[in-house]
Amino acid sequence: MISEKNKSKLQIFLIIIGFILFIMLSNNIFKGFRFDLTENKLYTLGEGTYNIINKIENDLVLNYYFSDSLTQEDNYLRAYSKRIKELLEEYALRSKGKIKLNIIDPVPFSDDEDDAMKYGLQGVPSKTQGENIFFGLVASNRYDSYEVIKFFDPGKEAFIEYEITKVIYSLLGLKKPSIGVMTSLPMFGGYNFTRNEPTPEWALIQQLKPLFDVALIDNKTESFDNFDILFIAHPKKLSPDDKKKVLNFYESKGKVMLLYDVYSEADPEFQDPSLPPQGGGIQSSDFKELLDKIGVKIDTAKVLLDRKYAIPVTSANSERPIRHAAILSFPKKAFSQDYNITKKLNSVTSAYSGIIENTNIENKFVSLISSSDDSSISKRNVFRYMPDPTILLDNYKPEAKLNTYAALIENNGKQAIVVADSDLTANYLWVRVQDFYGEQVLVPWASNGDFIINSLDYLSGGNTLASITNRESFSRPFQVVDDLKLAAENKFRVEENRLQKKLAQLQSKFDGTELNDKNSSDYNLFQQDLLKVRKELRDVRRNLNKDIDNLGSTLKFINIFLMPILLSILIILFSYYRKKQKIK
Repeated sequence: MISEKNKSKLQIFLIIIGFILFIMLSNNIFKGFRFDLTENKLYTLGEGTYNIINKIENDLVLNYYFSDSLTQEDNYLRAYSKRIKELLEEYALRSKGKIKLNIIDPVPFSDDEDDAMKYGLQGVPSKTQGENIFFGLVASNRYDSYEVIKFFDPGKEAFIEYEITKVIYSLLGLKKPSIGVMTSLPMFGGYNFTRNEPTPEWALIQQLKPLFDVALIDNKTESFDNFDILFIAHPKKLSPDDKKKVLNFYESKGKVMLLYDVYSEADPEFQDPSLPPQGGGIQSSDFKELLDKIGVKIDTAKVLLDRKYAIPVTSANSERPIRHAAILSFPKKAFSQDYNITKKLNSVTSAYSGIIENTNIENKFVSLISSSDDSSISKRNVFRYMPDPTILLDNYKPEAKLNTYAALIENNGKQAIVVADSDLTANYLWVRVQDFYGEQVLVPWASNGDFIINSLDYLSGGNTLASITNRESFSRPFQVVDDLKLAAENKFRVEENRLQKKLAQLQSKFDGTELNDKNSSDYNLFQQDLLKVRKELRDVRRNLNKDIDNLGSTLKFINIFLMPILLSILIILFSYYRKKQKIK
């Protein structure tokens, strides 16, 4: 008869054996059965990717090159390579045998290394071995066509699904929607006469070309019949004939994306905002006929302000960054969650935009991006002489409604997506262009490009490649912290204005010579008042930082200590309960 002690040991042994068998069975029987429990489904392939995989008719081969033997001490790169490998395995698994995946370690002086170099993979010098590390992908089809990802940059992990799926999509030879681009902006490149050199095409066009057949509409374009969609950015000085063609296209095909600007900084004719328009001053779009046809209104004399979404900028009149109420970053809560156009965007940045109003009650008018409840409207002429952005916050009067920045308008089968800004297409508002071993790499820091791509995808009827959005970031905004900062900055600005007004009042009482007399009692009084208000300003800033630090400490305590403490207490209570039950 087995003793109680040996019985317990046998039970533990059987549990271990059972656990090992369960893992082995799970790896084989449930290989294709996975759960993604992350909030934003970070490890699940998108619907667009599944649609493209389902369209594979002839087998594809994915050769995944990673220098495993040269990266034994690089834990960061190895961890990232493992995530890429698991993602590629997911592609192969979901293809039901249509995708064959090969894992290749191109060791130095091998045939595999020669192949990696032949296909143009980017070799990066190893920090320790003195050899080149290869970390890329070569995809090929039965017709010997191939596509390459030269190097999996860890800094672009959010875009990795899109990059891999784009490679597969290119090998399938699917027809792309045709986009006609009409613009007065140098989106396709231009010439900088100051530097006497050509300028490259904008990052947006570079992102659109793999997804759509993109063509610039110019004087040589005789007809719009071959286009599926018109993309119109900052229409200005159009001929009557071009206006007629656009209006006819909207009536017949009804697929238009319109970026209508009230104050375009990216306009090549924009020089000095103090000049009249004919002298190169403020430039606004002037195709009101199309707005009327769609059934919306954009007042080019008004600019949207938003204190809550304002971006800090530097100013010559201030030592610290100041929130510019006309340069905005729309966060996730500003986006409609009912449409894929905006559902997965992180942020959209804009400068000197307008607002959209519906003028046709028969329209289905959907606000895709809207302002906060702390927005206001300013006259455009205010920006002609504005060296200090704090002027916008003086006498700021927020409206009680949310203003629409971008809208979807549908009516009798016609669809238009209208945005009250065109500067969102300019590189400086959403993307950095970096050099990576001699090649230009686009690193977006806002979702402006995704928003335009998603909009054109929606108008095209859902092109599967364009429907693949970037993977969500792990970062989470601290809304309470942001609100604290905004409230303190508003208070700081009020105190700052009070100081400036008091300074102006004191200076008006003196003729200059008396003020410079540092021995006068009035000057001493002025100095005391000045020091007092400055101390109040420092207190506001100190209290702001104190509140934020306290909140951060509280969050750290909850995440690092409180939850483990509570879990430990529960385990102790459960153990005590079990022992008490055994005694009974």
